[in-house]
Amino acid sequence: MTRSAKLGQNFLRDEGVARRIVELVPPGEGPLLEIGPGGGILTRLLLERFPGRPLALVEVDRGLADRLGGEFGAQARLLERDILQVDLAVLFPGERVTVAGNLPYHISKPLVDWLIAQNRRIAGAVVMLQKDFVDKILAQAGGKKYNAQSVAFQLLFQTRRCFDVPAGAFVPRPKVVSTVIAAKPAEPPMKDVGEFYGFVRQCFSERRKTLANNLAVFPAAVLAQALAAAGADAQARAEQLGPERFAALWRELGGRP
Repeated sequence: MTRSAKLGQNFLRDEGVARRIVELVPPGEGPLLEIGPGGGILTRLLLERFPGRPLALVEVDRGLADRLGGEFGAQARLLERDILQVDLAVLFPGERVTVAGNLPYHISKPLVDWLIAQNRRIAGAVVMLQKDFVDKILAQAGGKKYNAQSVAFQLLFQTRRCFDVPAGAFVPRPKVVSTVIAAKPAEPPMKDVGEFYGFVRQCFSERRKTLANNLAVFPAAVLAQALAAAGADAQARAEQLGPERFAALWRELGGRP
């Protein structure tokens, strides 16, 4: 396989690691979506483990997509497309989808934002990301890595770290360690996710400022009352609030300015 520098591709080659990933995918009859199948090492195992289960492969690289189509075209639905442009409600109408894949590192942040936006359509996800990025999305309040994406992801998904994957499992070798996580949506699913996420980003817009300053769009008296009701100090900064406190503050403020 030829690597595209532009796409930042690192292909998984260790079948033992691939099998461990596929074994984490929950059983069922619902559709599967593999992001960035590359050489197809996970694809073969998904088809072996879940025969007859609907499987869609999303691969943006034309050369790889052609090869995947030649090998798996009769067993899986292939989309030569940017995953960030895929709407699960259109791809699998009325169904919740289980997502799997070795996610491209160079678009980790927008890909997690995609998972957040699509959360109501996701039954579960077993994905591999750069370990440092997993540390960010699972960071706890008070830490430097904790951010708006951490808050949204942790509220919307119950997530566990499964295992780390060394650089030698890939070709070419990346300069980082990877981590596999398994996530399932929190119940009940949140409404107005986009608006809530925008609200949290506003809270983090200037990390050195207090929440009261970052949320100055709200009337001061309304904001003070909402902060008190949510159990947040009036002089607190965003990084000091846990995800549930953000959800409480959002509810107290009525969901929008």
